[in-house]
Amino acid sequence: MNARRLFISVAAAVIVLAASVQAGPRAYLRNNVLIEGDTVKLGDVFDGAGKMAERVIAHAPPAGRTLVLEADWLYRVARAYKVSWRPTSRLDRSVVERRSRIIETDQIHEALTKALKEKYADLDEIEMELDSRALRLFLPFKMPGEIRTQSISYDTRSRRFTARVFAPDDRPGAVRAVITGSAFPMTQIPTLVRRLNRNDIIGNRDIEWKTVRLDTVDSRTITDLETLIGQSPRRQIASDRAIRDDEVQPPILVTRGKQVTIALTTPLLQLTALGKALQNGAKGDVVRVQNSNSGKIISAVVIGDKRVAVSTLNNIALQ
Repeated sequence: MNARRLFISVAAAVIVLAASVQAGPRAYLRNNVLIEGDTVKLGDVFDGAGKMAERVIAHAPPAGRTLVLEADWLYRVARAYKVSWRPTSRLDRSVVERRSRIIETDQIHEALTKALKEKYADLDEIEMELDSRALRLFLPFKMPGEIRTQSISYDTRSRRFTARVFAPDDRPGAVRAVITGSAFPMTQIPTLVRRLNRNDIIGNRDIEWKTVRLDTVDSRTITDLETLIGQSPRRQIASDRAIRDDEVQPPILVTRGKQVTIALTTPLLQLTALGKALQNGAKGDVVRVQNSNSGKIISAVVIGDKRVAVSTLNNIALQ
């Protein structure tokens, strides 16, 4: 009995030893793999693949993309190449990512803006919006991170463009893409640097120029300084925004109920008298004024701050 048991034990040990020699050292699965080339090798996925490590088992994903190798597929590969590995559950997997060089959205904007300006001279300054707002291009890592515009077209009415690009150029394996979006011409408008209230007078120090999209400017938007300087807000105007022409007016120089100086000037004499304004008036407005001495009401032209002038036909009003 003892001899028989010894024989069985020795036979079992030989079988186990033979199996271990055939299977080789235990391999371990790499759950996350980063590669640079065009292929996925056994050694990329299994740590301990031994002599089979250089065997190609799959095509690499495109640059910047991932390839998910599931448990069943990995087990079949391991058995085929005699790699000592088996999944512990169906959740075992290896995620292979191809290392890439990224062309960011800002770089794409810059390249397309340059191409539009070179082809369309009237697009001096533009604001660009890509249809894919977070567009990025992924290149093989060994290629330079450059982009070249092959062709670009632009519709001035719809503001739409279509561009064909290479990244980095037309070499084999480079990225080719069609990019669409909108390009809006820009312009400058005067805006206020601070909030101004009614009856404040707008001066040069109150103005700064702001670049805005041309399609946001309409016929009522003030676009020149001459229309704005020396004017007063009709009501409070906030800073850093477009100003419409109906939001400003000439400053009120004569205020209803306030004292004014009435002037009469002729080639032979110059007379003044005090009066009371019966209306508000800006420079050049005709307002009614009451002579403080005679009580007579006349029409006068506003000529300055609290100053009005009458013609010779109204000189009797100064008496």
